[in-house]
Amino acid sequence: MGKTDTDSTIAYQNKDIVSKLFGERMKGKRLSLFGLESDLKVVDAKPTNIPIVQARELRMDNLFELEDGSIAIIDYESTYKETNFIKYGKYIMDVAERYLREGMCPDIHMMVLYTADIEETESAWNRTACSIRTEPSYLLGVSSEEWLDDASTCIANNTVTDDVLMHLVLLPLTYKGADKKQEAIKTCVDLARKIPDQEKEIFVLAGMITFTDKIIDKETRQYIKEVLGLTQIGKMLIDEGRKEGRREGRQEGRKEGRQEGDIERAKKTARNMLKRGTSVKDVAEILELPLDTIESWMGETLTIV
Repeated sequence: MGKTDTDSTIAYQNKDIVSKLFGERMKGKRLSLFGLESDLKVVDAKPTNIPIVQARELRMDNLFELEDGSIAIIDYESTYKETNFIKYGKYIMDVAERYLREGMCPDIHMMVLYTADIEETESAWNRTACSIRTEPSYLLGVSSEEWLDDASTCIANNTVTDDVLMHLVLLPLTYKGADKKQEAIKTCVDLARKIPDQEKEIFVLAGMITFTDKIIDKETRQYIKEVLGLTQIGKMLIDEGRKEGRREGRQEGRKEGRQEGDIERAKKTARNMLKRGTSVKDVAEILELPLDTIESWMGETLTIV
């Protein structure tokens, strides 16, 4: 598909974009669509990334503002690990900090949707200093084939409801085992392509990308990329990706400029210290930089002199 295929591939890899598309289309819909024990409606969707100092990011699957003023963090899991509570704690503290900076202190829900591979989990992690509680929902026991047949019938009759749309989004997670999940993803993508209403089609495709990224294999990912290249959502992702790329490019340029300035200032300080007779080791310790970095700058200094 030439350049268009490349662009859509790049955009597809940016989960922020599809999460945004899905989140925008969740406005006005109830959390009970996820199978969660809450009938509250979503009124807004928020960014899901948490910048971490160690050059990495945590990303929750969804972050919604609800009609009662509370916040819902939603993550889905295909495995249960006690260490997940540490991740949830980071989500909660980051969201709390965001709102406290704005002078607000809303209630926060930590909701976890478990795939059919998970039968039972602990819903709380308690320590003297803190308690992290989740509101779990389990897809084990869902009648996958009934959901699939119902979706096929409703799409054929153009009677697709919000429940049917969410069933398509979550259906791959209702199967046990990797192979069945991959097959279900392809089936649901093909069904979504038949939805007459383009907005509903986008909702399903964006939701599926959001909720299957942890389980999807390379072959199925490529299949979805190819399908996306033929859909309106593919064009939207390309456009969003280009905007995001330009924005990130500007931000990265400013960041690199600051970093280069910091390096030059550090070099100047190191040169002055070396001229005053400070040892290379002491300079490295004082500036908290690697010894070989100072040694390389020492070489530059000698060249300049």
